[in-house]
This record gives sequence, C-alpha cells and structure tokens, in this order.
Amino acid sequence: MMNRFLLSSCVLLALSATGCFSGSGQSLHAVEGTITKDGVPFVDANLEFEPQTAGAPSYGKSDENGNFKLYYSTGKPGAAPGMHTVKVLGGRKASDARPNEPTSKEAPAAQLKEYRGKEIVVTVEPGGENRVQIEL
Repeated sequence: MMNRFLLSSCVLLALSATGCFSGSGQSLHAVEGTITKDGVPFVDANLEFEPQTAGAPSYGKSDENGNFKLYYSTGKPGAAPGMHTVKVLGGRKASDARPNEPTSKEAPAAQLKEYRGKEIVVTVEPGGENRVQIEL
C-alpha cells in the first residue's frame, strides 16, 4: 500500500514538474490583419504564423475582404509573442473569382499551392494592437 502511494506521489510530482497540470500555458496575444496581392484582397488563403523562438504556430484564413484572425494551435485566439515567419497557402485575388470555379476551401489539399515570394516576417507584440498588413 505504501509503495502505491509513493509511486502515485512520484508520478504526480513528475507530471506537475512538466507542466501537465499547469494552468498558465503559452502567453497569447490577439492578431488580426489583411492580406492583399497587387493591392487587391487575397481571399481563401490559409496563413500559418510559425514562431521563430518558443511556442506553436498560429493559423488563420482570409475572408472575402482579405481579412484574417489568428488562432493558436490549441484553438484559442491569438499567437505567441515574438517574431514569426508567415506561410501563405492557397488563396486567390478577389478579382479572380469566377462563378462555378471551386475555391481553395473546396479544392483538395494537393491543389493548394504555397505562396513563394519574399520572406514574410511579422512581430507579435505583447499587449500591442497587432494589426498586420501583408502584401504579396
């Protein structure tokens, strides 16, 4: 009986030390923005903000006006503070929309193309407004 108590105590202590019972988690900060290409809203684009230091990525999707809001990998709104490398997958210029043409939302994942152009780096400021403008 004493061995079970000792073992249970050790496991509980180890889990507490690794943060499994920690309520603090990653510090997140709200991030919203607009993405455009050639001055036109870039719609249906999937955005991934990969932190260059600690933390997991945050994700967003641009709407019909090119606006997006980021959500952390856990689903909570926001992104970790610091510098992020931004990847843009899929999307199209709003002016390129054609009736009956599938959007990237309907396209198979294999058809999504990553935007490969200039490197996009964004800094998420703790307590800042974090309104991001991305021009492709």
